[in-house]
Amino acid sequence: MAFQAVPDTVEIDMIFTLNGVAAQNVFYAELAGGYQLSDLEALATQIDVNWQGNWRTEQPLEVTYVRTEVRGLAVENDLFAQNSDSSNPGSHVSPSLPNNVTFSIKKSSGLTGRSARGRTYWIGIPTAATKPANENLLDALFVTDLVANVDSVRTSIIAVPDWLPVLVSRFAGGALRTEGVTFPWLSSSAVDDRVDTQRTRLP
Repeated sequence: MAFQAVPDTVEIDMIFTLNGVAAQNVFYAELAGGYQLSDLEALATQIDVNWQGNWRTEQPLEVTYVRTEVRGLAVENDLFAQNSDSSNPGSHVSPSLPNNVTFSIKKSSGLTGRSARGRTYWIGIPTAATKPANENLLDALFVTDLVANVDSVRTSIIAVPDWLPVLVSRFAGGALRTEGVTFPWLSSSAVDDRVDTQRTRLP
């Protein structure tokens, strides 16, 4: 796809490997009036620290957090920052389910319409996190932890001065927008406790 600007907005890529296969989660943040390199560096550092403090305990040893990259989306050749200080494997001792097994967390803006919401697909589901009587469902407490972990990215973005967590919409009615637009990311939730799949994560 040709470059599409999203004014005052950056893409945050949390990059992992799962059983040696690259995988990532993507988030967005907006700074009204534009950003400088130091703003991106601060954001990358905050998200890196947040992985260590929140996500790591729910990701199995087969998951390795590699780094966080933050890239500007305002212009085609924009600013870039990264941080890998917390690069480590997950610490959940239960073996991981296959790479394609995931769980979807809904990100909401408080507005209706597909463009105004988003999803994050968790990387690395421990075998012990499924219900003993039905491995198609996740334990309720584990679901609560995953939702809290994803939402910790939202609150981490808010903790960096002037940044706001957002959802980015690039299409409207099936057509590519002239510029990407943002919606505020206000909350995170689980629609159900059923495991999901991401075939692209298979080796």
